Amino acid sequence: MLQRLRAYFSHDGFGPTLVRALAGSAGIRIVGMGLGFLVGVQLARGLGSAGYGIYGLAMSIISMVSIPAEFGLPQLVTREVAAAHARNDWASVRMVLRWACRTAAALSCAAMAIGAVVVTWKFEDLQTPLAYALAAGALAVFLMPLGNIYGAGLRGLHQMMSGQAPEILLRPACYSALLLFGSLALPNGLSPHAAMALQVLAIGCSVGVAYLLLSKKLPHHVGSLISPSVAQSRRWLHSSWSMALTEAMRVLHGNISILMLGAMLTPALVGTFRVGSSTSALLTMPISLIHIVLAPTFTKLYTSHDIAKLQRLAGLSSLAMVAGVTLLTLPFLIGGEQLLGSVFGQDFKDANTALLLLSLGSVAGSIFGPGATLLNMTGHERRVARSFATSLIVLCILTPCLIIIMGINGAALANAITFVIWSAMMWQDARNILGVDASIASALKNQKWRASKHQPNANDD
Repeated sequence: MLQRLRAYFSHDGFGPTLVRALAGSAGIRIVGMGLGFLVGVQLARGLGSAGYGIYGLAMSIISMVSIPAEFGLPQLVTREVAAAHARNDWASVRMVLRWACRTAAALSCAAMAIGAVVVTWKFEDLQTPLAYALAAGALAVFLMPLGNIYGAGLRGLHQMMSGQAPEILLRPACYSALLLFGSLALPNGLSPHAAMALQVLAIGCSVGVAYLLLSKKLPHHVGSLISPSVAQSRRWLHSSWSMALTEAMRVLHGNISILMLGAMLTPALVGTFRVGSSTSALLTMPISLIHIVLAPTFTKLYTSHDIAKLQRLAGLSSLAMVAGVTLLTLPFLIGGEQLLGSVFGQDFKDANTALLLLSLGSVAGSIFGPGATLLNMTGHERRVARSFATSLIVLCILTPCLIIIMGINGAALANAITFVIWSAMMWQDARNILGVDASIASALKNQKWRASKHQPNANDD
């Protein structure tokens, strides 16, 4: 049996290649999340709650400023490079990469200039910890889009592992090593702006490695480089615009709570919330992995019109998500304050309530199943984008109201409620459009039906 599996996975067919890519992506993400969690622990212990809050707020602002700089270009590059690679058109591959990098560089410079004006206007006294942290991290606005474009180019060339490793693995690993060195070498220990400067250095290392990996995959002699026509550049910009809107909503959704907390509460409370949210993200890892692994299978089953099997798989995936997140959350439900205090420091033990609210919201949302992935993988991504925009509006309304009432726990509750509402919307759309009930109820109903089917009839002799 093992020999047959080894022989199957050694082939270069579509199936083995897909399985290897999925397994590799899942492995990279698991290790990457572990490294990210380690970095969070180092930052929390090195900066304290107030310093970590300032760093987190600065990082959220930089992420927001990077949205127009990136402008959906990585998604466009993946699509255009994959299409050109399928035609063996290496000149077009180089052309789109060159165009995307130049466009990103121009947009990044504009975004940094506007950001500098806003910071100068906002902070009358530029000698504040947040202003220092923003200044130290400004170069990240230029580097991150380039790194994402290089990774997207590698993924377009079907180099899935190489396209993800620099950002997901190398960056946090390098940052962790730099934080360790900085905590030992800096005379006054870590500060928010020093931690941000080390982050930029780690980003630069990952971008450099991604560039080298991409350069090795491109042939050096493909004729003279040609520039895209005006019409083609406009077409690419138009395509990237819609992708940029979706990416902007995703980044805003992930950072709106931090930004509102920074405006309404103290940096120490922002740092406490960031510990809770980052730990909750680790606990909800089963949801991400199930979405990544099952997404291509959803497409295959839908394309082959095997709705019955698609229904069973969607229901079982909901059951697996609920069970996985629940099991990982149980230790924090029993003794979360002690765990957070021992790992991050006693200043952060109050993050446990926010952590539990976020994780329980993920469990409640998972009851409705992977409706968003089902719709994305079956050509209804616009429906997902509209629902995502609706959930973002709900989050922007709920968050400040609940922060006033409950502090950081209010921000966590707003995120939990929004996720449940969005999941319910996706479940309803998947049921109406695809005829698939992705909820855990369908899995339990199917298992009950199968069990009753196999029970012997009492009237049989």
